[in-house]
Amino acid sequence: MKKLLVFALLAASPAMAGRMDEIVIMTLESVESTLGLAGGPEFPFTVKYQDFTKAAPGRDLAVKTEIVVPNQDGTNQEWTCVTQFVKTPTFFKVSETDCN
Repeated sequence: MKKLLVFALLAASPAMAGRMDEIVIMTLESVESTLGLAGGPEFPFTVKYQDFTKAAPGRDLAVKTEIVVPNQDGTNQEWTCVTQFVKTPTFFKVSETDCN
């Protein structure tokens, strides 16, 4: 509970908000790369849900992302991805992204 309170206080500060944006950007870049969607506007997708989730053992932070990718035939493909991060001396770095 104490960690949650500290996180809430840090998240409220403008500096921390910028760092949170970096996590979001890093997560989306990793998801795009993992799914082969990094080709630009010809590979559109919609983020349906994104939030922190439980990190895997040996990882420090994890973000769950649910996306919808439209197919050429008008149907949609839904993906759930979990991006794991490890702490570095200066911030975090992506260690892996798994999608299914």
